[in-house]
Amino acid sequence: MNFKHVVTTLVTASSLAFVGITATSTVANTSVQAATTSTVDLPQTTIYVKNASGAPIYTTPSATGKVGASSNTLQNGSAWATTKAIKAGNVTYYQVGDGQWLSNADISFDAPVVSLNKTMYVNANGGSVNLYSSAKNGYFTGQTVNDADAYPVYESTTDGNGQTWYNLGNNQWINGQYMSDEKPAAKISMSATAYDPAVLGSSMGYSGVAANLSRYPKGTQLKITLSDGTVLNRTVNDTGTFAYSNPNQLDIAMPNSQALQFGRQNITVQVVG
Repeated sequence: MNFKHVVTTLVTASSLAFVGITATSTVANTSVQAATTSTVDLPQTTIYVKNASGAPIYTTPSATGKVGASSNTLQNGSAWATTKAIKAGNVTYYQVGDGQWLSNADISFDAPVVSLNKTMYVNANGGSVNLYSSAKNGYFTGQTVNDADAYPVYESTTDGNGQTWYNLGNNQWINGQYMSDEKPAAKISMSATAYDPAVLGSSMGYSGVAANLSRYPKGTQLKITLSDGTVLNRTVNDTGTFAYSNPNQLDIAMPNSQALQFGRQNITVQVVG
């Protein structure tokens, strides 16, 4: 599928961690026109600075709505955790530290979008992935992308759960858990049986797999996905009579009680090291 290039100049969000900044050089602000203030406890919420000059840090609003402004600011695009808000007149202040508050005029609840220009790969374990109209409560656009395919990535952002999303162009957004900077290893369909090395008098343990060594030399690290979706990470450390005539089969080491139940299964195999 082809996507139109999106050109946007945007800011990069910082990590979600509060950095203590002392509110010094405080000067009196004009009192907010309100006789009283109201305080609200919030579930932990992430807010993002949305002020090109940085967000001024305010002192705790007084009962009559007076606040003081620090000479310090928080960087545009940075992310901060808050659990408390105070409404003073038409302004709501959000606490980001002890005695440190940001005005609603300087923040957003939506993560900033970061401009990118790179190629990434779909990593969907052999399947396809749906694309959405937005990283936040978007709808399925009807478009999908396929495992191991490469796509240009133009923007990234995070949703309310901290999950990264990528824009492939024309507001076609994909969940970042299905994207990788490196092309996924090819997936090969094979069959598998199981055996217990100890029954054969071996002390190799159960971290290995027997394979045709001309295909997978000893030391090759494999990611093996069983028919029920179970993923095993094993290292080739053995071969067997079957391997000489069955290059498309693996014999997976496991305790004898499990090996007897394993039978023969269809698997997918990736070389990961």
